[in-house]
Amino acid sequence: MKIMDKVKLHTRMYGWKYVWKEFAEEFGATVDDPNPESSSAGMSMIVPITKTPWALIYTMDPGMKGTNGGHTSIEVNYAPRGDFKFAIHPQKKIDDISKLLGMQDIIIGDKNFDPLFIVKGNDVSKVRDLFSVDQIRAYIIDEPSVQIWTHSDKMESKLSPKVVAGQPHVLSLRVPGAVDDFERLKRFYELMGMLLITLCKVEAAVEG
Repeated sequence: MKIMDKVKLHTRMYGWKYVWKEFAEEFGATVDDPNPESSSAGMSMIVPITKTPWALIYTMDPGMKGTNGGHTSIEVNYAPRGDFKFAIHPQKKIDDISKLLGMQDIIIGDKNFDPLFIVKGNDVSKVRDLFSVDQIRAYIIDEPSVQIWTHSDKMESKLSPKVVAGQPHVLSLRVPGAVDDFERLKRFYELMGMLLITLCKVEAAVEG
């Protein structure tokens, strides 16, 4: 049996926390799990991105007891260059992320991508450059419920307590529920890394 086959088996047998800890071990992450025996209790892990100054904060928030809520979020601090902002969310989804002030709807120009997502930003050229990377768009298309945004004080969404206090420049990703698949956790790691590198290339962030 291949290693990844074992991981998939563990997913079914032991639940999402086991998969997160497998991921943490492989990627050298620091785990914070106050209630390791409960799959309905949240946990987080700090995952360094190899050969970069960045570290991703993965958090599973189970939501309020007795509801079907809960979500997985991934956040990372970055050093900005200017005040570039963007947000992406699925079509038909309306929440605080989709109501960012001072941002306009932007068409990327991909017939497979544009019908699925609403993209907003305060710099059309930089947003299009950011999403010109084929692999970034492919990863996002594979996650039809994903939301990604740069943090803004105008938003009601709360940052993880592990995000540096007072740091307004945070890149965030969120999907519903607990991610219980090793490969999905890995794809989010790769997607966030690509976004950060591309933010630097379009001169919206500084690596360091």
